[in-house]
Amino acid sequence: MNKLDKESVLGISALLVHAANIDEIYSEHEKNLIKDFIKSYLTNDDENEILKKAEEIENNSNQLLNYTNAFSISITKNNSMSLK
Repeated sequence: MNKLDKESVLGISALLVHAANIDEIYSEHEKNLIKDFIKSYLTNDDENEILKKAEEIENNSNQLLNYTNAFSISITKNNSMSLK
């Protein structure tokens, strides 16, 4: 599995929160899936705190756009995948 830094995991988590909110039903199951994603990369961090920060970012669409841009550039630089 590729390594992601805390900032990348936070940004991706915010994008996952946004995707979970598209149907306007943000369930506990969806929250748990996002927390599992966070735990898979950040074993020494509190997944609840990261999720809370991700939810705050998702509420501010300007910040979310910044993470989308940064994530796209990061993925392209690592040659892991390409987003279009």
